[in-house]
Amino acid sequence: MRPPTRRDALRLAAGGLVALAGCSSNDGGDTTTETTEQTTTTERATTTQTTTAPDAQRETAVRIVTLLADGDYETAHGLLAPSVREQLSVSGLRQAWEQTTGEYGRFSGVSGVERTTAQGYDVLVVRATFEAGVLSVPVTFDGGSVVGLRFVPPESAYSPPAYADQSAFSETDLALSSPACELGATLTTPADGADVGVVLVHGSGPNDRDETIGPNKPLKDLAWGLASEGVAALRYDKRTYACDAATSELGFGALVTDDALTALSRLRSETDVSETAVVGHSLGAYAAPRIAELDGDASAFLLAAPSRPLYAIVPDQVRYLANLDGSVTDAERAQIDAVESTADRLAAGNYEQGGFAWSASFWRDVAGYDPVAAATELDAAVYALQGGRDYQVSPTEDFPAWQEALSNDRTRLYDDLNHLFMPGEGQPNPSEYFRPGNVAESVIADLAGWLTA
Repeated sequence: MRPPTRRDALRLAAGGLVALAGCSSNDGGDTTTETTEQTTTTERATTTQTTTAPDAQRETAVRIVTLLADGDYETAHGLLAPSVREQLSVSGLRQAWEQTTGEYGRFSGVSGVERTTAQGYDVLVVRATFEAGVLSVPVTFDGGSVVGLRFVPPESAYSPPAYADQSAFSETDLALSSPACELGATLTTPADGADVGVVLVHGSGPNDRDETIGPNKPLKDLAWGLASEGVAALRYDKRTYACDAATSELGFGALVTDDALTALSRLRSETDVSETAVVGHSLGAYAAPRIAELDGDASAFLLAAPSRPLYAIVPDQVRYLANLDGSVTDAERAQIDAVESTADRLAAGNYEQGGFAWSASFWRDVAGYDPVAAATELDAAVYALQGGRDYQVSPTEDFPAWQEALSNDRTRLYDDLNHLFMPGEGQPNPSEYFRPGNVAESVIADLAGWLTA
């Protein structure tokens, strides 16, 4: 198992739209070195320190893990910084822990603590040992405050979708320029050439080019599926993944639109396509009408696009997670109140403190932006797709606006698909994202049909 990286550790702190398990990747990187020695213990809070960490931080990180293992979620939640508690409820913390560790059996202890730094933060990676495996828990500190927390199970291998014909396309690695650093990218080209090409734009968080989350790679599924149908696709590492660039410091352009525009330009220069489109997911879908407007030529395909202001989305997510177990604790109610207070402040136009891990400049950038209005004003075609089991972007609160604005033949609702456009059953919850799956073939078929019509 590779060690978690700064992107794993910082994902919660910089997650933006989805604080816990949204459109973020199980990202790779190079700022952590793997520990070659691991001592498994049978005593609960016994640790082997693999690199030197400040005692107070180390004790806090280990305490959080042991509290979670003991089921004391409220105390563990209280050790998180207010900015994290605002985005992650006690119930959400409990569900994330239980759903991640449920298949690993009895907790036997902490077997190691590693320390690294990332973007000025201290990151302590606690290795929690269970009967059936080792869970890595990156705990991110800003001084003495815990500003990030992740649960990283051993990696599962990616399984390509059955609809991807790997003999029908080839892939070329590229590098895109950005003011922060070069962004790794992959161009997927059909063997027989392509008349149409797309740029895939990720959701919130420091995503890699595949939008990896657990064993799943939804943007890779899209690229391979579309290339199998004759459509070229360019996907790229997000600036907050590839560079030392924090979400909390970037405006909307630097975070999303600028690099998508660079990718569209590169797609045209690397291929002979005559038509281009931006295919955005979640935050990328929200941004897609603006990207298409700024580009002036691309059409837009929106997968799980918020139609409401972003500050209205986060409270809904937090309330949903708090109510998953059928009850709301006092701590969860306080957290909901805090999130709603932040949303009210942003709705009133008070952006100076930022909010929900996004910067003041980000909120100023989107203050006058209505994605539905922007989409209807485009000369190019716009299409909207939505999963019926999506609890992050609502099929009842967000999608109707797209259905009303666009013609019926340019919208699709998939009743059994979640936020990743993967099938599931029962009540939607964050653990689904860590079960191996693929973007549904029906989504690929609809996209390819529209793109090549």
